[in-house]
Amino acid sequence: MNIGSVIKYYRTKNSMTQLKLADGICSISHLSKIESNAYVPHESTIEALLAKMGVHWQKEVERHKRLERQLGEFIDSSLHYDLENMRKLYYQLKMENDYIQSTELVNQYELYKFRYYIYEIDQPQAERQKNMLERLTGSFSAPEKWLYKFFLSVYYSMLNKTEQSLDCLELLDQGIQSIPQKFEGEYYYQKARLMIVLDRFEVSAYYAELAVQFYQLHHNYIRLMHAQLLLAINYTRRNLHVQANGLYEVLQRNARLTGQTELFHQTSYNYIELLKETGEYGKAYDFLRDLKNSLPEDSYFYKAVLLSKIEAAIESGIDASHLIAEVRSLLEQSPDEQVEIYCNYFEKRNFSQPDLMSYCEVIMFPFFRKNGYIKESKKIAADLVNYYQQQKEWEKANFYRSYYNRNGGELL
Repeated sequence: MNIGSVIKYYRTKNSMTQLKLADGICSISHLSKIESNAYVPHESTIEALLAKMGVHWQKEVERHKRLERQLGEFIDSSLHYDLENMRKLYYQLKMENDYIQSTELVNQYELYKFRYYIYEIDQPQAERQKNMLERLTGSFSAPEKWLYKFFLSVYYSMLNKTEQSLDCLELLDQGIQSIPQKFEGEYYYQKARLMIVLDRFEVSAYYAELAVQFYQLHHNYIRLMHAQLLLAINYTRRNLHVQANGLYEVLQRNARLTGQTELFHQTSYNYIELLKETGEYGKAYDFLRDLKNSLPEDSYFYKAVLLSKIEAAIESGIDASHLIAEVRSLLEQSPDEQVEIYCNYFEKRNFSQPDLMSYCEVIMFPFFRKNGYIKESKKIAADLVNYYQQQKEWEKANFYRSYYNRNGGELL
């Protein structure tokens, strides 16, 4: 406990000068050293200085212990993905903000506020917190510097800036000895998540399995399910359909039993992607109908499910015009370039193949490639390879084949 900072906090709060507070207790220079934490005074001096401001020393000790406990719970809630409790503790700690700024708890408090804003997907607040933390980095310990870089990686993930997110993790690889032990699982999970975005499935599976082992060992069951979902997605992408299907069944059951609605929806969506991969579009369409009905219409996830339902309808020979009209209506309320591109694509599937392939080449492929959507870029590239082979335009076919055969920057 930095008692000098606490004394300074109360002196400033009471609009007292150092001269007035020190009078009859100690010299001004002595008080100055105490307030800068350059000198730890005798307990009787502490009690006298605090008593002069109407503050009881023992109550301050209890207050500090309570804040330490609340901050510890705040941190543990973030690690166990207990967002409801984390939200409650955030508001409790926020009421003590000015006081916390005078204690040695301030760095951890500000770091985990950053993590909280990322969990809440509050981009403006997270951006402000990031800028504030940049000014604090000089006072960070080695573990705090590690956490800051890690949270930056998660922050850039939220913004879909995969390369910047990965750059932060690569810096952490160099200082892996500073990793706080509690965060090993989070590090493995983030690494697995980024590798799967980059289509580097073997590396992703390795880190996902490490995350699973860590969360099992520490009985962190919610995060365990998140890591298992990454593994299931990984299996799907590697055409290990039986393994993926088994994991999805377990995850859907466990997410439902534990009341993890968001995780249940994410698991269901990715299970539907597996059904589409195996050509079961009719079954996928039925699942998408139920999933769509359980989501709020103003969410981005609702739009993603709606687009997936359009694809399943078209592949099943079901009229999708009413679904496309619904997407158009949503876009009028909330424009989204990616959603609009897909909507145009599905509409163009009703017209000539040359028109559709031109749209894929001129609009879709550049957009996905520019914004780092590797899975989507490769899917379009595969369609363009087939098209240009049929047209006997070998140069273009080879260009898109070359792109398709790259795996996160590494040749397959």
